[in-house]
Amino acid sequence: MAMSSTLRATAHAVHAMVALLATSQATAQDASLPPVTVTASPTRDAQQRAASLATGTAAPLLEVPASVSTVPAELMRAQSVTTLQEALRNVPGAQADSGFNGSHSQFFVLRGAVADSGTGSSRVLRDGVRLSNYAFVPAFTESVDVLRGPGAALGLRSEPGGSVNIVTRQPELANFGSASLGGGAHNALDATVDINRVLSAEQELAARLIVTRSTASEWRHVPDRLDGAKLGISKSDGERYHLRLGVEATDQAYQPDYGLPGVNGRPAAVPMDRQLGEPWANSTTRNTLVDLHGDVAIAPNTRLALDYTHLRGNSTSVRQSVGAAVAGAPLGTFARRLAYEPDTQRRINALATSLTHEHTWGATRHHLFAGLDRYTETLDQPSAGVASANNPNINVFNPVYGLTTRPASFAFATTTQDLASTALSLQDRIEWGDWSIVAGLRHTRQDFLYGPAGTRGVQESNTSPKLAVLRKLSGADSVYASYGTGIAPNQASSASGQSLPSRKSRQYEAGWKSLWNGGRLQSDLAVYRLEQTNLLSGDLSTPSMFDKTLAGSGRSQGLEASLGGDLTRAVRVQVAYAYTQAKFTNNTEYPGKTIPNVARHALSLWGQYRWNAEHATGAGLYAQGARYADIYNTTVLPGYARLDLSHTWRMPLDGGRQLELQLALRNVFDKTYFVSSHLHLASYLTPGQERNLYASARYSF
Repeated sequence: MAMSSTLRATAHAVHAMVALLATSQATAQDASLPPVTVTASPTRDAQQRAASLATGTAAPLLEVPASVSTVPAELMRAQSVTTLQEALRNVPGAQADSGFNGSHSQFFVLRGAVADSGTGSSRVLRDGVRLSNYAFVPAFTESVDVLRGPGAALGLRSEPGGSVNIVTRQPELANFGSASLGGGAHNALDATVDINRVLSAEQELAARLIVTRSTASEWRHVPDRLDGAKLGISKSDGERYHLRLGVEATDQAYQPDYGLPGVNGRPAAVPMDRQLGEPWANSTTRNTLVDLHGDVAIAPNTRLALDYTHLRGNSTSVRQSVGAAVAGAPLGTFARRLAYEPDTQRRINALATSLTHEHTWGATRHHLFAGLDRYTETLDQPSAGVASANNPNINVFNPVYGLTTRPASFAFATTTQDLASTALSLQDRIEWGDWSIVAGLRHTRQDFLYGPAGTRGVQESNTSPKLAVLRKLSGADSVYASYGTGIAPNQASSASGQSLPSRKSRQYEAGWKSLWNGGRLQSDLAVYRLEQTNLLSGDLSTPSMFDKTLAGSGRSQGLEASLGGDLTRAVRVQVAYAYTQAKFTNNTEYPGKTIPNVARHALSLWGQYRWNAEHATGAGLYAQGARYADIYNTTVLPGYARLDLSHTWRMPLDGGRQLELQLALRNVFDKTYFVSSHLHLASYLTPGQERNLYASARYSF
């Protein structure tokens, strides 16, 4: 009921916004009024914004001693990106992981560090705030910014492999809009309207409304639909202050896709679109989010910022998957599992304030950052299993459907999560001639509880240091070395009913960054060693698979390289390569095993040739080596290389308008491959889609 009230309130706000925009436009067209010239404020460079993940302040990437990447909306549109995993192909060291919340909420692995933390493993940052089970909506996204490795200055905590920040579109001081429609094989559909209007040029008041519907491809015969609306209003006074209020609502309905199981160490040799799940109803996720931002210049070189974000989520999940192979049964016969999680309630409140100051002292220039974050998240998740009588075995080679039934009643148990965390960050980036030094501390205090009724919470206090040195070799080259640490909660409890302390990480890194072609092309090269401790490990003294200890540790190390920008006036390229070695060094169940879903070699190569101002042709090659599918290293996902082609046609129209048409052919050679798996079991292998065509049109005005 509360969710319905929130959605109704959002709908009323959207209706009022549309009326306000229409009134504003009509007023602007009134010939009796004097003409008004609106000058848009310059947009902060996306790469500088990505740099703030590492240091808390914007800076050219050449001056940031960390591995940071940005994938702007322009690049995603040129590549016909519709999912988060597709966007992250442009980031070296990012590989796909399998989750079962629909294609709009995808998981990933950074630098071989699996964020294995139960219901929170799909965490991303949204505008600097870490959220759980937040759907990726391309229509709302300005860029995807990534810090590889621990040590984030933002986001309240630092995941071991790194942080992915989804930067959302905000109101701008310009009148513009667009309408786009895209569709492809198997009912894939994306439709978006984006309208931005200046409500008052004198008051620097603007508003933006984005409405979207996205239906993922149903090539594996499961629905996945997301409806969303995003409304924002901003007020500013030059650079003196900026205020912004936003409301976002999404409604997703899907069926979890557990893919195909492995048989005899390889994916089952069956049609790639074979679906083994038969849930009796769709799963749903409804999120409503309100955010408030304000920043003010309190002195010429000093700025104070305040951000508040509230997320209210409600979800219902009906999950059916194959479990272990049935002993003594014909080959390919698996037990099936079915879990029912109705009316899960999630609430997140995040308040962050920061102070930035630049100061010259003798021959040094200091960029100071001080941040204080308060974050609370609660989760109440009732769940029930379904007896085998309602959930019979199935043979992957000869499936018989229609035998699953819904029980007349359920016995529910509730998993509770309560996280309350406060973090203080202090950091200084010191420039001294061609040298830069970053020194920082992040102190975190948190109370955390995760588990069934009766589980005891854990209190933690941790200080994470960061130290980095950078040397500019010229105006186009710099080298750096860095050390950073971080923590992230473990969502598990022990056999005695005790919530477990956070997993910890530390990283050593060295890198080289360069600018080429007059700064229009940028490259970076990094080598690193990432160590993790306090990883979850099974408690072999109890029969329950959910009883955990912190006996686990892991290590990943490797090399990452990227190149992006304009190679010539006509050729644009984006290259990402990673060599990654990742394994568990200690664990009660799988010591020395390779971390799943992490290929030794991963390559993404994309290029676009601009024939003229109207036509551009693109090609993308995405390749991974073989990698293990499960944590016990029993099943292998074969390596693959996939080729995509696209052509974009832009047609200028009168009055600054434009029509853009794009045709994308994905998986040109119809390659059979597997995207990823679930790290614990070889039963959940996610196939890649066969050759398919996607066409889109975008009208800008």
